[in-house]
Amino acid sequence: MENNNFILQEILDFKNISYQLGSNLSLVQAAGGNTSMKSNDSMLIKASGTWLSNSLKENVFVEVDLNSIKKKINNEQDDNFSEDIISKNDLRPSTETSFHALIDFKYVFHVHSTSTIANAISFNSAINLKKQLGDNFAFIPYIRPGFPLTMSMKNIIKPGVQIIILENHGLIVAGNDLEKTYELLLNTHKKLDVIMNNNFSFVEESTSEDIDEYQLKNDKKYNFFKTTDERFFSAFSKSFYPDHVIFLGPGVPTFENAQEALNFLNKLKDKNLNLPPYIILKGVGLYEQNSAIPAAKEMIDCFLEVLLRTNFDEELKALSESQENELLNWDAEIYRQSIN
Repeated sequence: MENNNFILQEILDFKNISYQLGSNLSLVQAAGGNTSMKSNDSMLIKASGTWLSNSLKENVFVEVDLNSIKKKINNEQDDNFSEDIISKNDLRPSTETSFHALIDFKYVFHVHSTSTIANAISFNSAINLKKQLGDNFAFIPYIRPGFPLTMSMKNIIKPGVQIIILENHGLIVAGNDLEKTYELLLNTHKKLDVIMNNNFSFVEESTSEDIDEYQLKNDKKYNFFKTTDERFFSAFSKSFYPDHVIFLGPGVPTFENAQEALNFLNKLKDKNLNLPPYIILKGVGLYEQNSAIPAAKEMIDCFLEVLLRTNFDEELKALSESQENELLNWDAEIYRQSIN
């Protein structure tokens, strides 16, 4: 990547940190998450639909006109920033470019930290997070990613705040020193990383049911999905953060028995609708569709990690049907899905 706004070494260092973030599945899954680096006049940001884990082997960043984007934010002008692209490539800026431009630090890292999400999906999240992190962070109530989120952040974030928790979404960390910003992100994730649900009950030798086009996930790490504990089972069919909706659909369909599942899948086939990448049979476990894409596979593991860290004694706040539809019908996310 050649440009006059950044020196080569800082680009290489930035790419390396981005790769490390993208390779940590507890922080970033599939095409989720994004990183940025600013100069006085421009910003390098991960392109929409690309994977941070490919930062060292592919061109996954696009350079944009920072001053132009800031003017649009000040004018509350929603935009895809295609006219602000400086790079000579076919990449489109991240759907979250605007909040990267808004945050007044050189480096901005946004990740879907499983521990952060687990601590940001209850109605008491803001209060509980203060007990764990202190007062030096901003909490942003859920709003659709993209420009609406940026406008909300603009009204809430105070100057100098480096840690931002997005309700039902993830973590943002910012700073002017690359390594220190990276360490701050890792430390924040670690403070919140407590497994809450490792003593769940399930039938050790449950009877497997054959479901056409699906395979039962028998790996021990998926035993949580075999539980019949209603507190957990009821959460399987809900969605708690945007990328779950984008790559898995609005909740993982759950069924009391195989016949229920077959009836549901046959109705989808009759209507020529896509089958869900995963379904769950109560007491039997998680089934994966034979054609499940890599992004869905990473996202189901993310869902599992979030649930294992979720305090089910709290009242959980799932995304509503209207919030799910807002994500599924959003042009930017349709584009993102199309290249994954």
